[in-house]
This record gives sequence, structure tokens and C-alpha cells, in this order.
Amino acid sequence: MKNILIVDDETTFLLSLKEGLISLEGDYNVLTSSNGKEAVEVMEKTKIDLLLTDIKMPVMDGFALLAHVVSKRLHIPTIVMTAFGTSEIEERLNNLGSFHFLEKPLDFKVLANKIQDMFKEGATGYIEGVSLASFLQLVEMDRKTCTLRVKSNKKIGKLYFKGGTLVHADTGTLTGDKAACEIMCWADPEIEVSGVCNIKKHSINSSLKSILLNSCRLEDEEKGSDIEKMKQRIVVNSSEEADSELDLDIIELEDIVTDNPMNTQQKEEKKMSVDDKLKEFASIEGFVGVGVFTPSGESLCSLTGDKAKNLKDIGILANSVLVNAQKASLEMGTGRGQLVHIEAEYANIIVRCLNEGTDPLRSQPGKAHIHLMLILNSDAALGLAKMKIGKIIGSLADEFRV
Repeated sequence: MKNILIVDDETTFLLSLKEGLISLEGDYNVLTSSNGKEAVEVMEKTKIDLLLTDIKMPVMDGFALLAHVVSKRLHIPTIVMTAFGTSEIEERLNNLGSFHFLEKPLDFKVLANKIQDMFKEGATGYIEGVSLASFLQLVEMDRKTCTLRVKSNKKIGKLYFKGGTLVHADTGTLTGDKAACEIMCWADPEIEVSGVCNIKKHSINSSLKSILLNSCRLEDEEKGSDIEKMKQRIVVNSSEEADSELDLDIIELEDIVTDNPMNTQQKEEKKMSVDDKLKEFASIEGFVGVGVFTPSGESLCSLTGDKAKNLKDIGILANSVLVNAQKASLEMGTGRGQLVHIEAEYANIIVRCLNEGTDPLRSQPGKAHIHLMLILNSDAALGLAKMKIGKIIGSLADEFRV
């Protein structure tokens, strides 16, 4: 039985919503709370499968409740009910990915369909809880004035918002944009929300979205640096049975990305699986090379034809183009970009992103996040190539899920 928790201070609305959801086809147990404090008490006693919450409530509002969900890493699928009222803000909220948004007054049929769809998606692992990035953007869009005290291990920082604008950040050693960026990079943050902002100093010079994107970039660079330090632990294998025209290198990453290293047989099976999948690209007319990369540009595996040169170097540059395009598409409010096609004088370079997580730019545990780059000559069959990319990149997810 799925436990749905509805949080709203309007008693009549709460009861009618509960009755409606109970009447739906589905094994649902509907719990209710009139504010965030009551909701926290319910979540401490009961495993909640779906959270449906209002934003403006007495005692403990929706922001404080969502901060609790982030801090405790509950990973509860969430629907936020609010009256933002514009299609532009609705689209921006939906693009955040970590939670769903419905505008009040609710259309019950829309809500029912949303809940049923979320449980279907949850069965395949695509629904995540509220992330810190999404929470901060919700504060911005609600034009909330507040102070957020963020704690991670022994580090403590504060983010100050006035009317939804981030105006100041402080970690004790840093202030302004640098402090905000560092706080947003902290792992497993705990958040406390105060409904006041008693700060007169304005030290933030960039938009919240720019700071969030910069924090993602810094975190990815740090991950890339950590991998460089552990290169001596990486085993590089060459396929002796590969076609004479193909040069295939597979970098084994299990020893640094999992607590349970694969045995020799499992590694060989995985290597063969990746080999076979990448070799499908070699049948495309005009094939030059193909590679799989991490979001930070680290090469995971590659397959090259006899005319390919510096595939990994090209891959790093093309990977950077895709990441920058994704950042730009987020800045434009169009959602995260999935593919870039570089049409050059002598070659076509196509880079496609596969991200099972909810964060557009950051890898998440248990979720595959890879970039596949395909290089073809200038007169290649591009339509077939893009179709094959769409097919094969999905099948590679199991090989690179960490």
C-alpha cells in the first residue's frame, strides 16, 4: 500500500482531497497534516511514498518542510501546491525536475493523473526527492525573504534571501558569490529556515542560476581531479580480437566507483558487452570513431577506425561544448539540452547526454550519467547515426551506472 501525505492548513480542502484520493483505483493510504510540523511527525513514524504539500502554512510552512526533506535525505517524490499563477513560472518549476508543481485551485483529475503517473515512474526509478538546487530556486520563485542556515559535517554557512533574491552568503571564511558557490557544493546539507533576513550587506553579484551552474562545474572538476589521482588503480585493456581496422580501449572503473569490485569474469563480461555495443557504430557509413565520457570529460571507453586521430582529445573538447550548451539551455529556461551536433568542414561530431538523475549537470549515486561522442566524415549518413545513438546509449546505462 502506498502512503500519500497531504499537507495543507485548509481543513475543508484537506478532507475533500483525502476522500477523492481514497476513491481512486489504487492501493493508497492517505494521511493528512495541517502544517509542516505535523507532517514531520508523521514522516518520523511512517514511510511516505508521495508528499503533496502547500507552501504557505502556519507554524511550519512548506519551505521549512522541504528543507527537512532535503536535510534528512528522505528522497520522497513531491508535489508542490501553490498559487504562482503564471505559465512562465509553472514551466520553470516543472523544469527543476526534483519535484512536480500544481497550481491552486487544483483540478482533481489533473492531480489524480499526476499521482498515478508519478507512481508509474517511481517503479522504474526516475523519481527523486527534493534537491538543494531545486529548493533554492523555489525560494527564488516564491520571492521569499528568509535566512537559510546550511550545515554539512562540521561546516556551517548561511544564505540570505530578500524577496526571492540571494543577497548575501557567508561561510565564516568566505562571503559573497564564492561563499554561495561553496555552500552549494557541500554534500548532504542540513537546512534550517528562518523567516527573516537581518542583513544589510549585499555581497552577491551573480544570479542564483549562475551560481548553481558554477557550483556544478566546480564539483565536476573536483571529481575529475580525484579520478586523475587514482589513475594508477585503473586497468587499461586492449581487445586483441578486435578487427584490424579498429583500436578499442576500455578503462575499468569498478575499483574506484563501487564498494564491491567485480571479479575477473564479471569485468570481462562487462568489457565484452561494451565492446559489442560500440562496434555497432562501426557499421555506419563514414564512421571515424566513438567514445563514452563522464560529464567532467574523463574518457571511459573508445572505439576508433583507422583514420581516427586524437579521439580522446577531441572527445574532451566536444564534451565541453555539450556541457556549455546544457548550461546555456538551462539559462534560457528551455530545460537541459540533450545533444549537440558540430558540422565541420571535414567531419561531423555528435555528442549525446544520457542522465538518469534529476540534476541536469551533476552525477548522482545509482544513476547513469554519461556522454557519448560519435565522429563521422563529412558525407556520412547522419539520420541513421542519430537513430543508432538513441538506441545504443540507452543500452549502455547498465554498464556505467554507479
